[in-house]
Amino acid sequence: MSDILHYYRGRVALHAILEGLGAGPGDEVVVQAYTCAAVVEPLLRLGVQPVYADISRDTFGLDPQRLPALLTRRTRAIVAQHTFGIPAPMAAITAIGRERGIPVIEDSAHMTPGTVARADSVASFWSFEWGKPVVAGVGGTAVVHDPGLAAEMRRGYHRYTSPPPLREAMMAAEYLAYRMAAGTGMLWRLRTLYRRLSHAGVVTGSYSPDPLTSPEYGWRMSRSVRWRLPSRIVTGHAEAARRRHATGRDLGYVPHRIPVVVGDKDRVLREAAAAGLEVGDWFTTPVHPLAGGDLAAVGYRPGSCPNAEWAAAHVVTLPVRAGTRPADLDRALARLARIEASVHA
Repeated sequence: MSDILHYYRGRVALHAILEGLGAGPGDEVVVQAYTCAAVVEPLLRLGVQPVYADISRDTFGLDPQRLPALLTRRTRAIVAQHTFGIPAPMAAITAIGRERGIPVIEDSAHMTPGTVARADSVASFWSFEWGKPVVAGVGGTAVVHDPGLAAEMRRGYHRYTSPPPLREAMMAAEYLAYRMAAGTGMLWRLRTLYRRLSHAGVVTGSYSPDPLTSPEYGWRMSRSVRWRLPSRIVTGHAEAARRRHATGRDLGYVPHRIPVVVGDKDRVLREAAAAGLEVGDWFTTPVHPLAGGDLAAVGYRPGSCPNAEWAAAHVVTLPVRAGTRPADLDRALARLARIEASVHA
C-alpha cells in the first residue's frame, strides 16, 4: 500500500521525497538531460549536485546503458522521467539502482495517474498544472511506495501549510480562465501571453523568481486543487482510454505528446503556428528553458549529453487529447511533413 501526499507543485513533491531520503550538500542525484528546470530546482535548493544522464533516442528517457558510469558513492538517488508519456525502461533502471543500493524516483508528470505500471521505485511524483495529462490547477502529488521513506515524509508533513489566501484566490481564478480558454480549442495560442504575464507576476508562473528562497516549498496543495483533483483524475482515466487509441495503433502506453524529428526546429514552429497547427516546442534545451550561463549555473556541461542536445534542437511534439482521432494525427503529421519539406525547398 502506497502513501499519498499532496504538495503545492510536483517539484515540491520531489523536494520532499529527496529530503525524506536524506539528500543534502555533498550528495549527487542523477537526472536525465532533456528535462525541465523544475526537476533540477529542488536539487539545487537542497544543495545537491545534479548529474546529467543522456537519453535514448527511442524513448526520450534516461538511457540505462549510460547510467552505471555516472554512479558514485555520493549518488543519493536516480530520477527516471517518463518523457511525453513514453515509459522509461524502469526494469533496467531499477535493476541497476538495486544492485548499487541507490533508490529510484519516477517523474510521472507526463502520465495520467493509474495508467503507468507499478515499478520497483521508492516513490513517484506527479504534476497537475497546465499542459499535463490531468489538469486540476497548480499542484503536485508524491506517491510513496517505500514504507521507511513514507514514514519519514509523514513525520515532516506537518511543516507544510496551505498557500496564503491571496494565492489561493489567484489560482482559483486562473483555473477558471484555463477552463474557459480550453473550451475554445485555442488555448495553445495563449502560451506566449501566459509566459509574459507570468514573468510580470500577474499569474502563477511555471518557474519561481528565486527558487532557493521561494516560500512555495513550504506549501501543501491548495484547497481548491485538492477538492477538484479526484474528479479530474476520474475524468483523466476516461480520457486516457480514448487517448490510448488516438494513434491508431496499440503502443502499450498512453501517449501525452507525439515526438516528431524535424530539421530546422525554429522555422518549423513558426510555419506551423502560421498554418494554425498546434506544435509543442519543449524541450528546447537540455534543461528547458535554460541556456548559456543559466545552463552552466545548474551544472550542465555542453557536449556531455549529445542525444539530449540533438533532441532539443530537432524534436517538436504534437498533442494527444481525448478528442484526438487517428485521422487527426495523420492529417497533422502530413501537414507537418509539408511544412518540413517547404523549409528545405
